[in-house]
Amino acid sequence: MENIQNLPKHQQQQLEQHLVNSQVKDSLSMYMNLVERCFDTCVHNFRTKSLDKYESKCLENCSTRYIKTANRVGLRFQEHQALQMKRAQEQMVSAGAAGGGFSGK
Repeated sequence: MENIQNLPKHQQQQLEQHLVNSQVKDSLSMYMNLVERCFDTCVHNFRTKSLDKYESKCLENCSTRYIKTANRVGLRFQEHQALQMKRAQEQMVSAGAAGGGFSGK
């Protein structure tokens, strides 16, 4: 992340805007998947304009489970990434201590 600070100001702004756009796109995609999955699972009766009690409860439970699962997966992914970064740093430190760096040969 420190390399971002070395970019010219306009490129930093472009990168930040790209990241924001990407996050919005991911959020909308998750929301659309939630709506599609829960609607297909819970709503089967189109004889009335409103949802019945079963459909409402089913949609509430489905959306809650979907969001909890998405959050849990996100947390596990962050934990996995942190572990991978730690291992990579440990390998760099041990390689530096063992060999004294790159010899260029």
